[in-house]
Amino acid sequence: MPDIEITDECRALIAAEFPSDDTGQRLASGKWQIPIDEQTWQRLHKIRRPGESISDCIIRVIIITQHKRGLL
Repeated sequence: MPDIEITDECRALIAAEFPSDDTGQRLASGKWQIPIDEQTWQRLHKIRRPGESISDCIIRVIIITQHKRGLL
């Protein structure tokens, strides 16, 4: 299972959208290291824009999803 490093903002948005077990580890850099499954890893890389961080990609996807559901 691959790990990704994400920002506090991204982690908070994920936690608000997908309540689950707290499996992340806080790193010395202030970012969070969290495990993701291989399928999620592949999907993120398919939709990630050039120069976009994994955190920014996840945030963008969640915001678009919330907008489509009429939550924004």
